[in-house]
Amino acid sequence: MAEARARDALTGTGLPAPLWNARLYTPDGTFLASPDAYWPDEGVALEVDSAEYHYTRDAWQATLRRRLRLEAHGILVASATPSMIRDTPKEVIEALRTLLTLATTRPTPPTATARGHEQLRLFPGAG
Repeated sequence: MAEARARDALTGTGLPAPLWNARLYTPDGTFLASPDAYWPDEGVALEVDSAEYHYTRDAWQATLRRRLRLEAHGILVASATPSMIRDTPKEVIEALRTLLTLATTRPTPPTATARGHEQLRLFPGAG
């Protein structure tokens, strides 16, 4: 449900279409993470994290470790809760827009590759 809301929130924003549920790997083939949305050209990920799945201390720490692994490979991560996407989608979109813009000016591209994703068009005519 949260991912569907994220897809709906991104529709018509003018942001490039992300890869959904891409499995990201290091150059040597080690699995990094599978963010909810990923922009490979910019190296930006959206993680939708809910208390339901990250409520325990161990789950929360696993989420933070996953984010650190992504960031260690040059991926900029925007995190949001399902309620943020539902209630304040403009804030989430603006954060993504900022990260996507910042990504185009950084000298070092991310070192992860995406596989096993679903490429959906957000609106008719989108790439």
